[in-house]
Amino acid sequence: MVLYGASQVDSNNGIYPVAYAIVEQECYSSWKWFLEWLGQDLNLERNSNFTFISDRQKGLKKAVGQLYPCAEKRFPYKNHLWRCATATTVPEFEIAMNQLKEFNKDCHKWLSDISPHQWARSHFSGRDVSDVLLSIMCEIFNRWLLDARDKPIIAALEYIREYLMKRIVNILNHISKCDGPLTPAATKNFENIKEEASKCSILWNGG
Repeated sequence: MVLYGASQVDSNNGIYPVAYAIVEQECYSSWKWFLEWLGQDLNLERNSNFTFISDRQKGLKKAVGQLYPCAEKRFPYKNHLWRCATATTVPEFEIAMNQLKEFNKDCHKWLSDISPHQWARSHFSGRDVSDVLLSIMCEIFNRWLLDARDKPIIAALEYIREYLMKRIVNILNHISKCDGPLTPAATKNFENIKEEASKCSILWNGG
């Protein structure tokens, strides 16, 4: 048995589980079934513009491509590939890729076979509103549910349901205590942005 899960980032920059299911095995047909139900719950149309971030699980890419051809796909990478993934312009990306080639030609060749539109910020279309590059949300979601994995299926599903119900309530209570229109994490980020902005210098460039 395999546990599938889909999560997103909430308004407090935290993880919000959207859907989960237990399937017989990880394959194209089970991913297609999961994504069809996910699409119905979220009212996703075939031509909807949104972003899937995954670790290229078996059969997932094919299922997403067939059901939601307009969705953006991102495959996360870390460590020595991070400079390539986080480059904000195409020239900066090419410089980082050349540096990777000098370091490891095999790694560069392997990465070059994957479209940068799926993992490099410099090539994202800009129509989505997320710059998330990692699938850590799914990893954390799985870590939350370790205690459910050894239970029978019905008991495992009930454990997950109760856990997520309590978590959602706790998050809502935390956010409700925030003063002002923004969530605690958004408020903190905004204050940091204001602090950085105060250090900027204005240069006159003419009328």
